[in-house]
Amino acid sequence: MKRVGLVIALPLLWSLALADYSCPDGTDVACVGKTDTICPASAKCVAAEAVCLDAAACDSARGYICGSVYDEVLSDYEKVVGQYNQLTSENVALREQRLEARNCVINAQTLKAAIQCVRK
Repeated sequence: MKRVGLVIALPLLWSLALADYSCPDGTDVACVGKTDTICPASAKCVAAEAVCLDAAACDSARGYICGSVYDEVLSDYEKVVGQYNQLTSENVALREQRLEARNCVINAQTLKAAIQCVRK
C-alpha cells in the first residue's frame, strides 16, 4: 500500500514542481547541458581560453579583437617597423655619400678631379 501511495505521490509532486516554474515575459524555456554556457542578450560570451586585454585596448563600440588576430597585427607592425628602420639607415648612408661627394667637388682643384668625385 505504501508503494501505491508513493507511485501516486511522485507524479503529483512532479507536476506541482513544474507548475511553479515560469519564465519572465519575452523569454523561452531552454534545455541546458552541464557544459553549456548561458549569457544574457545584453552580454557578450567569450570562450574560456579567451585572452583578456587591457581595457584601453578594446573599444566596445567597435568590438573586440581575438588574441591570435592581435598577435598577427603585432607581428605585421614589427615587420613594418623593421622595414622603416632599414630604409632610414639606407637614407642616412645615401645622405652621407651625397655630402662626401659634394665636399669633394667643392674642394676639387680641377674640373677633372670634380668629375672623379661624382663618378665614384
